[in-house]
Amino acid sequence: MAHDKDYKKEWFEKSQLDYFSPFLTLWLACNSWYNFQYALKSDREHIDKLKADDSKQNKLYAEFNRIFQGGLCKEQTSLFSNLHLLHYSLSRAELKPSKLEKQLNFSSVLVNFNSKDYSDLIVKNPKTAKGKLKNTVNGVDLGEIVISNDTPTVFAGILEIIYQVRCMLVHGELQPTEENHEVVKYCYLILYDLMCGFCS
Repeated sequence: MAHDKDYKKEWFEKSQLDYFSPFLTLWLACNSWYNFQYALKSDREHIDKLKADDSKQNKLYAEFNRIFQGGLCKEQTSLFSNLHLLHYSLSRAELKPSKLEKQLNFSSVLVNFNSKDYSDLIVKNPKTAKGKLKNTVNGVDLGEIVISNDTPTVFAGILEIIYQVRCMLVHGELQPTEENHEVVKYCYLILYDLMCGFCS
């Protein structure tokens, strides 16, 4: 039966997912886990502990390490794609939390909050003229960029980014723009994949 009007645009707009609320709900699950696991006094102490703890007790790191170093699989493909898109969305959003000296990006991730130790996850000049990784490069090719293969540093940097996005959102610093929504989306997808391994 033919209709007078095509409502595809209206329905398409309603189909778009809003990642702001699910991200905060997912963070509550993470928060509940690390409060139970470590029982420290503040979120900052918990985040610092998670970033430094590479033991089996830190299930978040264990999942990241398993996927990041696990060889080609669906989980790794998803993680690498989401890392690449997080990098891209951060460069578009240009987010700078009020408590940090630098914008959130892969070129200056905060590995140690107390000593303000920043690291660059992006490997400089990593490819040959034919687009292949140079033999001397120990990195992960995400397409447009190559990031370090140093799992503890990458994990610490990504976790800090996710935590800072959470803080900006909770404390009203994050404007609900399309660019910021993209950042939240990829923070959510990365954290969800990591928590899936021990929460489901």
